[in-house]
Amino acid sequence: GNRSFRRYFTFAVLLKICAVSFYFGYRNAVNESKSNSNAAVSSDCTIPTEISASSRQKIDSRVKEELLRQGGHYDKGGYTGKLFPDTMKSFAVGSLRVPRDDLLGSYDFGVPIKKTPGVKSEALILYNAKSSLPSDRKLKDAATGGNSAAIAESTVSEAMENCDSLNVVFTSPQNTPECQVLVGNFESYHINRWLRLPKFDATHNKPSKRILNHTLPLRHVGRITLPKNGIDEFDLPDLWKNFRKGQKGFLLEHFDRLKIFLENVDTVLKELKELLETRRVVRDNTVVVLTVNAGQSELLSNFICSARSRGLDTGNVLVFPTDEESYKLAQGLGVATYFDKMNLGILPSGEAKVYGDPIFAAMMFAKVLCVLYVSLLGHDVLFQDVDIVWFKDPLEYFHDKSNTAIQNFDILFQHDGSAQPRYNPFSANSGFYYVRANKKCQYLFISLLYHGAVVRKSKSHQQVLVQLLNEHSSLFGLHVKVFDKSETDMFPGGFHYHQDWDTIRNIINGKSNAYLLHMSWTENKVNKLLFFRQMGEWYVNDQCISKDLSNLITVGGGKVTDGSLISQCCSKEPIFSCHFKDKPSKIPCPDSPKIDPNRGKLFWK
Repeated sequence: GNRSFRRYFTFAVLLKICAVSFYFGYRNAVNESKSNSNAAVSSDCTIPTEISASSRQKIDSRVKEELLRQGGHYDKGGYTGKLFPDTMKSFAVGSLRVPRDDLLGSYDFGVPIKKTPGVKSEALILYNAKSSLPSDRKLKDAATGGNSAAIAESTVSEAMENCDSLNVVFTSPQNTPECQVLVGNFESYHINRWLRLPKFDATHNKPSKRILNHTLPLRHVGRITLPKNGIDEFDLPDLWKNFRKGQKGFLLEHFDRLKIFLENVDTVLKELKELLETRRVVRDNTVVVLTVNAGQSELLSNFICSARSRGLDTGNVLVFPTDEESYKLAQGLGVATYFDKMNLGILPSGEAKVYGDPIFAAMMFAKVLCVLYVSLLGHDVLFQDVDIVWFKDPLEYFHDKSNTAIQNFDILFQHDGSAQPRYNPFSANSGFYYVRANKKCQYLFISLLYHGAVVRKSKSHQQVLVQLLNEHSSLFGLHVKVFDKSETDMFPGGFHYHQDWDTIRNIINGKSNAYLLHMSWTENKVNKLLFFRQMGEWYVNDQCISKDLSNLITVGGGKVTDGSLISQCCSKEPIFSCHFKDKPSKIPCPDSPKIDPNRGKLFWK
């Protein structure tokens, strides 16, 4: 209307006045320059007619610096005055830097924090719309490049002020030149990974052929493919091991297991419900769940015996054995026991010789089912491996309502400590975690059950579970928490025993807040037993340590009653012995050998 006309008319008049003023100012400057030139000539001074290349470069550089200071930057199209051009406005109109640790401290994303000692780390925030920019005028100008072509720094609260939603991406520098690409397109919450690797087929599948080659074009690979050797950490299982001979592969074998599960799940849940009610196992709607075979039976005995020696209640413990021998042992130790013969009776009874061997991988099926069963009955689950000793009841921590920081998480894990890509970003330890009884967690373990063939193929229940945590956290909003191994000391494990000796010394000296010690990161059962002994955390009498478990449970005519093995197997005091001077021990073991001859460091100095 008239108001707009007056505004534009006023602007035009001012522009014209500026042009006239510039003309007269320029004319006066030229006249003055001529006058000065004549004076210079009369003084026999040389007037330069050309500017040297170096001088011109300095002038151009100074001009650019001044323009950048005033707001804007140069690109091939000239001066833009923006941090991001309009061609990127669909996903980036501005950016700010914030201190990384402040961001992770303000928003608990559930992941452990990667430490960079002595290095200031920052996080990059991209704004996808002008409405998401900070309200403060100066900070908004800084975010869009109005004050500098460099990305400005801000506090987390100011930078996030107008962010109504947040998409978080975790990234870590690799050993290879890597680029992060953001494309304005249909939104995706997944990473598409591309590497300069050769194509693989049945005849070119050897590691020597999977070498990163800078001369090759980029090609699409799985996101857990390792750049150094091209190995896909999620190689899929085969249908057939040998089709001609009719030998089924992991996938078809898993179909058979799923069939057995589906045919029997109603019966199992009914029997389990009756057992939990009869034994009064459920406490605060929570059950402590373990699974064991005969090969790991001594470790189960040590967990029960050590808890009893400290006066800790094991009445809410439920053991899922995978063979008749470990079933009778668990009964003899006085804990509630359920033997799912149809689903778990087919699993091997021997001990795993090393992490990831076929016996280890097969036992992972039991670790999935035992949690799933109890969760489907509507109870929270504290799952743990048998290679754990309690210093105090960990349920006190998870049931502490005053600890509001953890109450909103659906599933909470001990930190494994491994930084392998297949475990990132959570690095959750699948040998100790707390699961809430809700549909998000129930579907997580149903999905894990469906991935059983991948578990056997990868020989790791942990890596499949962690990647499902990634997917379910993103897709369904599953709230995952991993207790950082450096920031917390409640749930130490093998990482601490083998590498973080300050934490172990605090445990020995009684200065720790630890609820337990998990002897993970240890190659086999033999070493776990020896490490527990020299830590003063072994409570099983020698007569109950047998390669043949049947020798133990047939004592007294073969009948094992509830708790009948406690007096025979459990020591009231820890049984200590030295074995390795380069591993933590409750007292010095200077006369013991090293387990690692190449390690110069000793626990006791």
